[in-house]
Amino acid sequence: METIKLNFDAEILGQPRTFIVEVPYQDGLVATSEFCPTELLSGAVDLMAAIRGETLDKFISDCRMQLLAMSRIPEAETELDRHIGGLMAVVMSHLSQYKQIVFGDVLSYIDCFSLLLKASGFDSSEILAIYPRVTRTITDLYPDHVYSSANGSPFIGSHSKKILDNLTRI
Repeated sequence: METIKLNFDAEILGQPRTFIVEVPYQDGLVATSEFCPTELLSGAVDLMAAIRGETLDKFISDCRMQLLAMSRIPEAETELDRHIGGLMAVVMSHLSQYKQIVFGDVLSYIDCFSLLLKASGFDSSEILAIYPRVTRTITDLYPDHVYSSANGSPFIGSHSKKILDNLTRI
């Protein structure tokens, strides 16, 4: 597996910015789960089988959507708030279009969010701490619209929900 560098240009508060995202790449797929807690990745399956990714085109599209949303946020108190606003805009757009979201798709959007945070200079340990909290916030905001799998089993009461609750206990 090789590593590729992707450059994303965006205008944030009228200033041009370039976000350089590095991801493992093989056979048209990128591994996006660098910051996803291992427990959410693996559940009850072998870790190597659980590492998630997307096609290169889908990943690029997901990152661009978040950056576009970030560029349209006129005011944010912090850069983290701007990134969270971009993530939430993409999740809400997905829900508006499909009326539901599979937990794996939530994680894919958060993977992009996390990699964009890294490209913005956020510390890896900070991103690792943010990831489960943002995931929990999204699943708690939309409990009737997040599903464990494409077959429609609810996220509420699922094994992944229990893992996420344990990860975010204070």
